[in-house]
Amino acid sequence: MKKLFLFLFVFINVIFIIKYTLRLNILSPYLFGILYSFIVVFFLFLYSFPLKKEKTYNFIFYFLSVLFFALTIYINYKVDPYKLNVDRWSAMEVGIKSLLNGNYPYTAIDHMGGRTSNLPTLFFIGIPFYLIGNIGYLQSFAFLVFIGILFLSFSTYRERLLGLLLLIISPAYLWEIYVKSDLMSNFILVLFFIAFVYKKIYPKYKNNIYLLSFLSTSLVLSRLTAIIPLALLLFRKFYKSSTLDKLKFLSVALFTVILFFYVAFHNVESLVIFKHYNPFELQNRQLPFIVSLILVASSFILSFRINNYKIQIYYSVFLLFISVFLAFLLRIYKSGISESIFNSRFDISYFNIVLPFLIIAIVFKYNSNPNQFSKAPDDNSY
Repeated sequence: MKKLFLFLFVFINVIFIIKYTLRLNILSPYLFGILYSFIVVFFLFLYSFPLKKEKTYNFIFYFLSVLFFALTIYINYKVDPYKLNVDRWSAMEVGIKSLLNGNYPYTAIDHMGGRTSNLPTLFFIGIPFYLIGNIGYLQSFAFLVFIGILFLSFSTYRERLLGLLLLIISPAYLWEIYVKSDLMSNFILVLFFIAFVYKKIYPKYKNNIYLLSFLSTSLVLSRLTAIIPLALLLFRKFYKSSTLDKLKFLSVALFTVILFFYVAFHNVESLVIFKHYNPFELQNRQLPFIVSLILVASSFILSFRINNYKIQIYYSVFLLFISVFLAFLLRIYKSGISESIFNSRFDISYFNIVLPFLIIAIVFKYNSNPNQFSKAPDDNSY
């Protein structure tokens, strides 16, 4: 499985390299992709030889973390967003602006003439960064959250540094920062929640049902695909819990949905406008509904096979990658591979939802000292 995870990591990044190095007119973009593949493999080979002092990993980790965080701030400050041919940042910004002004956010037009597909939670996440004047700083914040994931997931700085290096040598992630995209940041937050639950909440599951329900429902209302890793995380526990605990979880989930939907949709002028301008159709248009339903159902079923954080990460990688890859293949079937990649008939940035989970999975596979994570509570504890 180590080789498979490495292949997926290289595959995702090489797609970005092939697409965007085509504009350089220096070498074939496929040669750039091959070169990157060799660099990653050689880097992991070198990393298999540990340094003598753990403190060296400690110093490099903090130095690179501070340096790269400063770089994300600089990029967001320096890059003119209106010159970008990507409108995720703009779609979030105009949606938040409309929401704060008491207007219906899903009819607002962004700088490229598009409309937002953000679900309510993404608006709430983006508001602090909108208020300080740059939506792109969400990516800087998400980088710090990823650092937190590394601390929750791994016990040594050697492991944490490997995760950090895999992130910052990933062209797919660097693209996210440059264009101020919220997609990967969204799933970094989902992954942080999962890691935090395993580390801090599962030992006291019964005492945290309300919090788990509110936070997990909120994350599903950030992007519908988030239901896959969250179902893997929580459904078995929900199914095995008592009837009273089920009612507690469902009541908070229902309250959260009603509250968030009211905030986002209560200013819509009519049902006709809602039918034509809502985020659900845009978020679910990549795959046929029946395929999406099968993948979600699979996550509910597979949750019964998960009893630790590692397995949670591995299954999340597979199901999230399959969901995007099937959509990618469907677009290639309809439009051809060249149109799908080079003419953006398929948004390759969707592969970035897999990347945070994939990096953690790779570090686990290259880790000689398995992380001792809190297991899910025994079903009898309910």
